[in-house]
Amino acid sequence: MKAMCLQAMAIVYGRCHEEIGPFNDTAFMVRKLEECENRTERDRLLQFIDKLLHNRHNVKLFLDTNGVRVLVDLVTLAHLHTQRAYVPLQTSSLEASPDQQRDTEKEWYYGNKDKERDGPYSFGEMKELWKESTIHQKTRCWAQGMEGWRPLEQIPQLKWQLMAQGMSLMNESDMATLILNIFIRMCEFYPSRDAENAIVRPLPRAKRLLSEPNALPHIVQLLLTFDPSLVERVTKLLNIILEDNPQLPRAFSTGVFFFILMYTGSNILPIAKFLKYTHMKQSFRPDEQQSSDIMQRSILGQLLPEAMVCFLENHGSVKFSETFLGEFDNPEAIWNGEMRRMMIEKIAAHIADFTPRLQSNTRATYQYCAMPVVRYKQLEDELFCNIYYLRHLCDTLRFPDWPIKKPVALLKDVLEEWKKEVDKKPPEMSVDQAYDALGLKTGVGGHEENVVRKAYFKLAQKYHPDKNPDGRDRFEAVNKAYEFLCSKNAKRTEGPDPVRIVLLLQDPVHSLPEICRCTAAVQVCGVSDVDQDHSAGDWR
Repeated sequence: MKAMCLQAMAIVYGRCHEEIGPFNDTAFMVRKLEECENRTERDRLLQFIDKLLHNRHNVKLFLDTNGVRVLVDLVTLAHLHTQRAYVPLQTSSLEASPDQQRDTEKEWYYGNKDKERDGPYSFGEMKELWKESTIHQKTRCWAQGMEGWRPLEQIPQLKWQLMAQGMSLMNESDMATLILNIFIRMCEFYPSRDAENAIVRPLPRAKRLLSEPNALPHIVQLLLTFDPSLVERVTKLLNIILEDNPQLPRAFSTGVFFFILMYTGSNILPIAKFLKYTHMKQSFRPDEQQSSDIMQRSILGQLLPEAMVCFLENHGSVKFSETFLGEFDNPEAIWNGEMRRMMIEKIAAHIADFTPRLQSNTRATYQYCAMPVVRYKQLEDELFCNIYYLRHLCDTLRFPDWPIKKPVALLKDVLEEWKKEVDKKPPEMSVDQAYDALGLKTGVGGHEENVVRKAYFKLAQKYHPDKNPDGRDRFEAVNKAYEFLCSKNAKRTEGPDPVRIVLLLQDPVHSLPEICRCTAAVQVCGVSDVDQDHSAGDWR
């Protein structure tokens, strides 16, 4: 009967909310949603609250009663929905197969009758403990991502999966979609710019609450469901939340750039808009390491080829979307499905320790760790300068009339790149020195990325200045070593690279043939017998 009444109120208020006006019992409905233990009632309450929040005054009442926290707790349940539609191109690198056990990560602890901590247990094992009556609704439980120990009945994942009654009207993905629509509407009621396009300060409360550490990471992690509808709404919400947001420079720490680039669907225009707005505004490097190089300033520099980062910056989100989904092999872009698939696999391997945990503990939060540069085999013999791949630009047979937008700037950049290559010094640190700083064996032919990452995490936690006041120097040395191994410098040759010099000496600007006379400089660098096969065009 309660559910039917809620359904009727939702229909009436949805059709006549302007005539009815504010609903002063909005806070009461939020409390009922938090306290209810029946799935049908929960879904009807959500549908009614959705209709209530079409009224601006009700949004204020909703925020006053901490409604954002209640809905964030529910939205994380989307990680438990295993029957969603298959996403094209999705591979086992991203998500386990449907028939594979998904809740085996041991995340949960509970307080036994002797008031001692027992665990860890997987979510599947917690279900068995519930069936055996070893744990009950008053048992205090804890898992990573929770602020403290709470009774089982107050932990949304355990409450709705173990003790709740009744049939649900929506699956977990549909419920998450409804909640994300609510969040989007709330933020649109309170924009971060006024009618004259001036930035509003302080940040509107809806955006501020959704930016907090107990909300934003869980919204971002919905990207790992790979559900097209959820991914599109999460991206739209992030675009709204992070606009003019002081927290924008720290968005990278949620893992959002890893998660969003793993998406294999084709509806990526909202993703491209998000990347365009945010990729150059992340404070992922210390101030002393700031550079004018776009690959150093962009958070995408470790993940995408330089040409794709420049394409995003120079051509905007629409053209970037077309390129990202397509197959291109020209002077401005070398990108295809195989390269995209390899990038996804590399990212999936990097976060492989985290993604299975969400199936067992939906409130687990990702601990950011920088990722080694993705090296694409298709670009091994390519040199990108200005906004062009020089090998392709010099290939007058395939690209005889490729337009050069700023020939003077291109010439300057080629000369500068040539000078840097000739004067190139060996890196300040060797790979073996970096391994030694991380406590790894040297002289064994290298280590897998996951081994390096785990060694870094272990030492960074041990020597972090917040935990170990005397460990700052060691902490900085560990950070420096890991950043070196993640960078392109770890693979850099000691001194000038003959292949790069040959490409630089093939002048792409036909009106400036004097650069070709610098061929003699190759002799100075000791590469006079460089194989002509390395060039993509004739010497001029």
